[in-house]
Amino acid sequence: MTGGHGRVAGAFLLLGVLGGCLAGLTVVLFGETIPGTAAGLVAAILIGTLSAAWKVVDSQVLRRLAALAGEARVVAHGTAEARIPAERFAALAPLPEAVNEIGEKLLQARRRVEEAVAQSTLRVEEQKSRLAAILNDLHDGVLVCNLEHQVLLYNRGALSLLGLRGGLGLGRNLLQFVAPEPVLHALDRLRRPFSQDGAAGQAEERHAEVLTAPAEGHTLLRGRMGLVVTGEQVTGYVLTFSDATAELAMLGRCDTLLREATEGLRQPVANLRAAAETLVDHPDLPQDSRAEFERVIRDQAEGLSARLEAIAAEYRGIAGRIWPMADIDSADLIGLVAFRAARGGRTVTATGQPQWLHGDSHSLVILFGRLIERVGRQVEVAAFELSADVGPSRVYLDLSWAGRPVPADALSAWSEDALEGALGGLTVGDVLQRHHSDLWSEAAGEGRARLRMPLPAPARPPRSAAPAILASRPEFFDFDLLHQPLATGALGRTALDQLSYVVFDTETTGLNPSGGDQLISIAGVRIVNGRILTGETFDALVNPGRRIPAASTRFHGITDDMVRDCPPVAAVLPAFKAFVDDAVLVAHNAAFDLKFLRMAEAAAGTRFDNAVLDTMILSRYLKGDEGTHALDGIAERLGVPIHGRHSALGDAIATAAIFLRLVGMLKARGIVTLDDAIRRSNMQVELRARGHGL
Repeated sequence: MTGGHGRVAGAFLLLGVLGGCLAGLTVVLFGETIPGTAAGLVAAILIGTLSAAWKVVDSQVLRRLAALAGEARVVAHGTAEARIPAERFAALAPLPEAVNEIGEKLLQARRRVEEAVAQSTLRVEEQKSRLAAILNDLHDGVLVCNLEHQVLLYNRGALSLLGLRGGLGLGRNLLQFVAPEPVLHALDRLRRPFSQDGAAGQAEERHAEVLTAPAEGHTLLRGRMGLVVTGEQVTGYVLTFSDATAELAMLGRCDTLLREATEGLRQPVANLRAAAETLVDHPDLPQDSRAEFERVIRDQAEGLSARLEAIAAEYRGIAGRIWPMADIDSADLIGLVAFRAARGGRTVTATGQPQWLHGDSHSLVILFGRLIERVGRQVEVAAFELSADVGPSRVYLDLSWAGRPVPADALSAWSEDALEGALGGLTVGDVLQRHHSDLWSEAAGEGRARLRMPLPAPARPPRSAAPAILASRPEFFDFDLLHQPLATGALGRTALDQLSYVVFDTETTGLNPSGGDQLISIAGVRIVNGRILTGETFDALVNPGRRIPAASTRFHGITDDMVRDCPPVAAVLPAFKAFVDDAVLVAHNAAFDLKFLRMAEAAAGTRFDNAVLDTMILSRYLKGDEGTHALDGIAERLGVPIHGRHSALGDAIATAAIFLRLVGMLKARGIVTLDDAIRRSNMQVELRARGHGL
């Protein structure tokens, strides 16, 4: 029996005893009036009444209160849905409702705490993810250690610089992986002010330089150590480091060159001086002796000149390696040059395919901005084209214009021009020297001229991993779309290399235009006078009004989120038609792309009735069934690089480069005009329609 329950039962027992005593006292006092039997009966009734009352209280109140207490504990510690059933404890109302109300308040408090914890956890995870992304994007190695040198945090750069293939292992001792003495020395230097003057002393020296090396390897690591301070206590340190082997080797070679340019030349200069002084002081020397001294002067001067040239050449090589260089996409470089030139009132159009090259983007942009200004004044032109052309071992940046070449003496004089905005007061000649390059001007045919600057090829492929090999789009033939009438009038008689074209490509939700697939991207690039104008492009995403299958996204990388806020095809096609105007359309496997355009023409209120050439059909005409006629196969056979494969713009630019090569091959076969090309294309389509293949 619980304490409360026992106390209530004791109270009822005490009342019964008191009732019996009262009955006895009544007999004593009123014995003559109330018979003893009646008194006993009164006492018995009183005790029985109290006993019955106790049973009622016990069953209806005390036991229910005990049950209610158990239910209250369930509410306090049970699930969110746990509540006291009010109908079971109706006699104790409103106590169950009050307990349920307390339970609801408790639940709300729990939820608020859980939400606060979840939000705090999310913020911590976001900060952790940002920190991890930042650390892993750093080329430098980063290590965080405690005072026992146990590794608490590291990035991929640290693994690479330490030459570790697997993980470094959190909690492992850093001194196992690097030469320990420099690390210990730097840590002692930084901790000394704390041990002497507390936190205030650290203000004098917050970081220390460290030069160490991996435990296994022949590289040198240059780093910087900083302390981790909690309150006024040092709890660890952060070490950032990079590979300084090549840098220190070049600095050592610079010291050697400096010694050769000073101490190493002292003796030849002394010999020259002595021989010259002898000739001056002894004008009456015999002829044979004078000839000997003159020979010494000549030999020493030639040797001195050769040594100086060798020192200068090696210094130029070192300076070029020290200067920050990187792989550059020519499209980005040309875009920056065009923006800079526009501020001076001149236009620069990108032509040709984008290429990768190696150099200092900043100094190259400033250099070509200066060259455009100089050429513009020299030959009085304001419109330029800029392209990148791949040679056997170099990539050529070609600045071209309509007009005459720049004379060689003018180019030579420009080398001393200071480049405004370049670091360190660089001149045109300095930028050329650091890129191991030169400039020359020459005629480029058809009344045009160009300025050529060779640059190093990219140091490594643009992407570290080989792209996934995806299947090409299947060949798509539609006789009604591919068979077209000959162009009438002057257009049909125009030579292929003199026409204006728009080479285009599309990306779609799938390969079945009649089965509900829709356009999701369309892009085009202009060809004028046999040059790809990569500065004149059309590139738009389209909202297809349906989901994009994951299998399609795997090819082109376009997701539902990317097109959700884009305009529908009815709004995009009129803009594309305005870009195309009356140019000849070119596409690879053109029937596929044309089918999607024609299906959307009515909704867009436009019509693509331009002449169309298909590089796949032209390739089949030229090569027959030999080899593949997929875009990748033709590109590989013709040596055309593809940047951004399976993107509409990337494929359009690659198709444009392929088309220009095919035009030259067609000309050799007597296919010269647009009508010639259409006639041959129609013949191939008819053969295909009759089942003879292409």
